[in-house]
Amino acid sequence: MAEGLNVLLITADQMRADHMGCGGNPIIRTPNLDRLAAGGVCLERAYVSNPVCMPNRSTIATGRLPRNHGCWSNGINLPADERTIADILGGQGYHTALLGKAHFQTFGHGGDPAKAGMECGAAWEQGLHDPDWTGPYYGFQHVELCIGHGVANLRRAHLGKWVAENYPEALGSIDRRRPSPTGAPQCYTPLIPAEAHSSSWLGQVGSEYLRRLARAGRPFFLWVSFPDPHHPFVPPRPYDTMYAPAEVIMPVFGPEALADKPETYRRAYGGGELWEGIDRSDRLCEITEPQLREIIARTYGMVSLIDRNVGKLLDALEQTRLAESTIVIFTSDHGDLMGDCGLLYKGPFLLEGLIRVPMLWRVPGAARGVRSDGLFSSCDIAPTILSLLGLEVPAAMDGLAQPDLVGGGNGLRDAAFVEFKSMYRPELNLRAIVTADEKLTFYAGLETGELYDLNGAGEARNLYHDPAWAQRRAELEHALLVEAVLSHDKRHLPTCHA
Repeated sequence: MAEGLNVLLITADQMRADHMGCGGNPIIRTPNLDRLAAGGVCLERAYVSNPVCMPNRSTIATGRLPRNHGCWSNGINLPADERTIADILGGQGYHTALLGKAHFQTFGHGGDPAKAGMECGAAWEQGLHDPDWTGPYYGFQHVELCIGHGVANLRRAHLGKWVAENYPEALGSIDRRRPSPTGAPQCYTPLIPAEAHSSSWLGQVGSEYLRRLARAGRPFFLWVSFPDPHHPFVPPRPYDTMYAPAEVIMPVFGPEALADKPETYRRAYGGGELWEGIDRSDRLCEITEPQLREIIARTYGMVSLIDRNVGKLLDALEQTRLAESTIVIFTSDHGDLMGDCGLLYKGPFLLEGLIRVPMLWRVPGAARGVRSDGLFSSCDIAPTILSLLGLEVPAAMDGLAQPDLVGGGNGLRDAAFVEFKSMYRPELNLRAIVTADEKLTFYAGLETGELYDLNGAGEARNLYHDPAWAQRRAELEHALLVEAVLSHDKRHLPTCHA
């Protein structure tokens, strides 16, 4: 659309699209996200390319599908030779920086922290990384990392250094907590000041960094990445009790919808097994309504703390007049099941609560206060940014450049596609297609699947084996086949006639 623009990309972790006021939630208070939406475009049909952190974060960074960039599961590092949008913009003279959770590499260490990458929590805690290191990292010239979730990240990386320098008393309080009143899993109140929380750190260092960028006068791409509202559900006071559990919005459908779903759903609900995002100790079938209400209320509190600090970023843009020349994007790497079908967290369950994410765009000079149901994918973020900046979109990117859609106009997609391959169960290799009206999930090699009429009973009724939907199922499965053939890795092309 215009050259000379900056980009501020803000992401949350595991945040649902309906956990914003502008996302249609009448209870949760997100005045700054609502303010961002009022100044731009709220895309109500934005979908992830993969419902797990590392694969979809890598997709956001590269504009490429997990099966092409190689990070198809948590625990697989994004290959160092993948070209990110930070690489591209850095080559065009932009200053590139990432603050917060990157998760392009695994948090674990495979048994030896000394051989782990820059995002290994244990390596930081053991002093194996230089505390003054700030990059470069995957094309980002400057990085300040936080690693992990809850209060564990207060001892790690750049967040840990900041906490030690500014709130040393918080380090002595990490293991002190007020327990959950209902006994809800992964729920407690950490007895640390809210100002020492990772969300508050990002609000402060992010706004300060924007002011430095304004003084430098150089175009920039800044990614501010909040590690919340990912579980554990542990917002600090007063955000732990900001919302009464009795007032939260409960799932439209619960365990009663498991009956016509594939067996994987019922096995995960029954507990005692390891799935992506679900531990063997999680007994989801035993979670009571009061416990689920507490989980949702605490999640609302975590989102409101993020929102407060998004406000600091927006204020910094306005106070420095950068708002007039900065594209602002807010999204999440994926959502959370949050009680849908009785499930929590994430995994091989491609329900709307998990794969549909917040997607707000504010583009200088474009439409304001627009709500759109045009389809958008997380793999569209990078090519759309490049198009708005007047730069060529590399052929290797799988996403579509949709500057018209994020500017308030029409979109290009007839369908969005989601892929998932389980690290724990190789037999689970899923592909989903989402259209304006339906969603089909294909289970490769298995005699099962999911098909939903999104304008009818929605995900409460699986139509995959319904004879009346056989023709439409065949059409959607054909569309998935075409997409799989056409979206092969475009980096590997012949260089000569052989």
